Amino acid sequence: MKMTATLLSSGLLALTLSGCASHSTRDAQQQLGQQSVLAVNWFQQSGEYQALAWQAFNGAQLAFDAAPSLTGKPKAVIVDLDETMIDNSAYSAWQAKNGQPFSAKTWSAWTQAKQALAVPGAVDFANYVTSHGGTLFYVSNRDQKDYDATVANLTQLGFPQVNQQTVRLSTGSSNKQARFDAIRAAGYNVVLYVGDNLNDFGGATWHQGNAQRRAFVSQNHQRFGTQFIVLPNPLYGDWESGMAENYNKLTPQQQLSTRESELRSWSGR
Repeated sequence: MKMTATLLSSGLLALTLSGCASHSTRDAQQQLGQQSVLAVNWFQQSGEYQALAWQAFNGAQLAFDAAPSLTGKPKAVIVDLDETMIDNSAYSAWQAKNGQPFSAKTWSAWTQAKQALAVPGAVDFANYVTSHGGTLFYVSNRDQKDYDATVANLTQLGFPQVNQQTVRLSTGSSNKQARFDAIRAAGYNVVLYVGDNLNDFGGATWHQGNAQRRAFVSQNHQRFGTQFIVLPNPLYGDWESGMAENYNKLTPQQQLSTRESELRSWSGR
């Protein structure tokens, strides 16, 4: 009886500790989501976000016009999709309201819903490029199973040249460099890259920490505004995972700790 009572007591303790750990993880995940609320508010509500988007695409149009033509090579522009040409902030808002982390399953469900909106200025820029002899390539890390829904969403928003040649989704790697190289190898003169993530400009920053990412910007600063056009995205991105090695594999509690530790804070004096 004593042994049975001891085992029962140990089992109850283990269950209690497990429940506490699970509750703590849920609380931490909820807190991670709540920390993004103001960013989502800014993205969806501020005129400043819209102004920055228009500024990016106005600058992109000027850069496209100024880019030199190469004989026999048509001009091409490579654009990212999510938070570059289309706005998925409703998914981020759902995450924040429900304390949900990103997952391939829920992201695919959002993609299949075809409810993304156009980023301000994106459709106008896309139509300008195509009406002035350029080809637009939509290079995204969305999954191939979401291809039809992605094409349908882009088409209903009015984006041009949406087809199997121009819409290039994930090939199994989030590094886009091979897809960029394939477009160039097909004979295109790629004059401009447009994205919200440094990885949208090549493979140099892929899976790199933020120190390396900032170094890339410093080394290539003259290309921003002329060959590289950046859209603002405070909602998510590789800048977050760049705060710590294997950040995406950390527990929610560890991610919260990383976020706090990476703050550059005033001492109050």
